Amino acid sequence: MQSVVVTGTGVVSALGGDTAATWGAVLEGRSAVRTWDDLAEEGFPLHTACRVDDASWGSAGPPDPARRGRELGLRAASEALGAAGLLDDSGGLVGTLDPARVACFVGTTMGESAVFEGAAERGSFDLAEGGGQVFAESIGAHYGLSGPRRTFGTACAAGNYAIAAAARAVASGRVDVAIAGGVEPFSRIAMLGFARMRAMAPHGCAPFGRVRRGMTLGEGAGFLVLQRRTDADVAGARTLARIGSIGLASDAYHPTAPREDGTHMVAAMRSGLERTGLAPEDVGWVSAHGTGTQRSDAVEALSLRAVFGDPPPVSSVKGAIGHTLGAATAIEAALAVCALREGVLPPNAGADEIDDALEVDVVQSARPAPGLGWVMNCGFAFGGLNSALLLGRAA
Repeated sequence: MQSVVVTGTGVVSALGGDTAATWGAVLEGRSAVRTWDDLAEEGFPLHTACRVDDASWGSAGPPDPARRGRELGLRAASEALGAAGLLDDSGGLVGTLDPARVACFVGTTMGESAVFEGAAERGSFDLAEGGGQVFAESIGAHYGLSGPRRTFGTACAAGNYAIAAAARAVASGRVDVAIAGGVEPFSRIAMLGFARMRAMAPHGCAPFGRVRRGMTLGEGAGFLVLQRRTDADVAGARTLARIGSIGLASDAYHPTAPREDGTHMVAAMRSGLERTGLAPEDVGWVSAHGTGTQRSDAVEALSLRAVFGDPPPVSSVKGAIGHTLGAATAIEAALAVCALREGVLPPNAGADEIDDALEVDVVQSARPAPGLGWVMNCGFAFGGLNSALLLGRAA
C-alpha cells in the first residue's frame, strides 16, 4: 500500500465557485446565510439557507433543476482535475492517462433531489436520473472514464467515506488516479424534513455557540484528485497534502441523535489516529462536524476532550456555507488542504459568543498555524455513522 497524496482540489459552495473563492471568504469570516423569497412563496416554514447563487453560473444561466447536482459536481471535479494538471488545452484528460485507470468516488445524501421532487407532477420517478449514482456517472461520462465508479450514501459522512475508499483504491494499485468527493444540490425535501424535526436555525446556524438553535441547509460540491506519491513525483505534479487513514464507528443508537456519551465518535477518532500512526498531539486542528445543534455540538466537544484531553483548536465551516449534507466532509477536506498548505486555521463562522461550557478552543478569527502538520476532518452522520479522516501536510 503506497502513500497517497492530493494533487488537486475543486469546490463549489454558496460562498464561491472555486476553491480559492470559498477559502478566501471563509478566512474573512463571511457567511452565505440568507433568506430566500422562493422558499417563502412556496410555503416553507423557514426561508433561511446557503445556496449557490444563480448568477454564479454566468451568461448561460443556471442549469435545469433536475441536473443541478450534476453540474455542481462537474464544476468542482473539473477544477480539481485542472489543478492537478490532468486536463489538456481542450478540457479533456491528458493523453498520458489511461481512462480505465481513473476512478470516480462520490458521496451524497439526497442524490439529484429535484428529480424526486418533481415526481408527483410527472407521475413517476426515474431512479436512473435522480439516484445518487448520477454524479459519478456524469463525471465519468464527461471525461470518458471507464475506471471504477462508486457512490456512498452515508449521509453527511459520505464525503469522508468516498475519499478514504478512493485513497485505498489508489494506494493498492487498483487505479492510478481517483476523483473523490461529494455532491449535494439544494434539496427541498431535506429542507422541509429538517424543519419539521425542529433541527433548523431560523436565522443561521451557530456551531459551538452559547445560543445555538440548529443547522442551516446548504448545497455544493467538493472534490480531491488523489494519486500515489511516487507517480506524482515522477510526473512533477504539485503535491498539496497527503491522505492519512479514516476511523469509522457506528453507534446504531438513534436515527438522528448521537449517543450522549460520544462513545463511538471517540472510537472513530481514535481509530483514525491509530491507523495513521499518530498521537493525539500530532493533530493541530480539528475540522469539526459542528452543525450548531444543542446536542450534537455538546457530544462532539465531549468526545474531543475524551480523545485529546486538551483538544487542539476546533472550528466548523457550516456557519459559513451551511450544512451541505453528503458534500460536507468533502468540501471540508478540500478546505483542510488549504489550511495545511497556508498554515492558517479558518474561523468558526456564525457564533458570536462561544459556549464556554463545551471546553474546547474554538477558532473565532483566522489564526496563523505555521507548524500545522495534521488535520482531523470529522463527520458524524445521522444513524450513528461516525467518521474521522486524517489529512497531513505535504512532506
